[in-house]
Amino acid sequence: MAHRVLEILAYFIGARLYWFYAKSHPRPKALADNLLILASAIFGAMLGSKLLHIAEHLDALLVLPLSVWLDGKSLLGGFLGGTLGVELAKRSIGWTRSTGDAWVLPITVGIVIGRIGCQVSGLWDQTYGNPTDLPWGWDYGDGTRRHPVAAYEIVLVVIAYLAIRRLKGAAGLRFAAMMAAYCAIRLGLEFLKPPFAPAAAGTLATTLYGGLTAIQWAAIAGLVYYGRSIARLRMPAAQPA
Repeated sequence: MAHRVLEILAYFIGARLYWFYAKSHPRPKALADNLLILASAIFGAMLGSKLLHIAEHLDALLVLPLSVWLDGKSLLGGFLGGTLGVELAKRSIGWTRSTGDAWVLPITVGIVIGRIGCQVSGLWDQTYGNPTDLPWGWDYGDGTRRHPVAAYEIVLVVIAYLAIRRLKGAAGLRFAAMMAAYCAIRLGLEFLKPPFAPAAAGTLATTLYGGLTAIQWAAIAGLVYYGRSIARLRMPAAQPA
C-alpha cells in the first residue's frame, strides 16, 4: 500500500514541478504541439517501461500466464522510451530545440519519492539487493539482510542532481547529463541485485544476455545516446550557479 501511495505521489509532484519549470524553458507555442509532445512522452514511457521489464525477466515470463506479463515495469525503460517518444514528436512538428531541462528536478524528486516506496515495499517489486554482511543491510521481510539498492539509488541520484544543476551550457545539457548519470547509476547498481546472486523465493528470475541484464544493456545504450548529446551540446566546465 505504501509503495502504491508513494508512486502516485511521485507522479503527481513530478508533474506539478514540470509544469512550473516548463514555463521558463523553450517549448512550442501551439497548445496542440505541446500536448503531442506530452502524450508521446507518456506513451513512450509506458511502452519502454513495460518492454524492458519483459526483457529483464523473459525466461521466467515465457512459462507464466499472460496476466503476469502485464505486471511490473522498469523506470529506466520509462525514461528511455519517454525520450524516444518526445524526440519523434518533436521531429513530426519540426521543433528542433531541447525541451528536456525542465524535467531534471521533477525526475530527481520523482525518483526519490518512488524509491522510498520501493525500499519499504518488501521483496515483491524486485528492487532488493543481494545478501550482505554490511551493518546497513536491509531485511526486506525474508530474514536476510540485503543491500538497500533503492536507498543507494536515492543518494546517488541526489548527488548527481546537485552536481548537474551547476552546469552551464546549451539547452538540453542538464537533461542529457542527468539521464547519462542515471544510466551509469543503474548500470552499476544492477551488479548488487540478482542474477548476480540467487533471487529471493517467489520472485521472477532475471535473464542474462551476454553476462549482463537487459537493464544494464539499456543503460549502456542510454550512456552512448546521452553521451553523444552531451558532446554535441559542447558541455563547458561546471560553474557556480
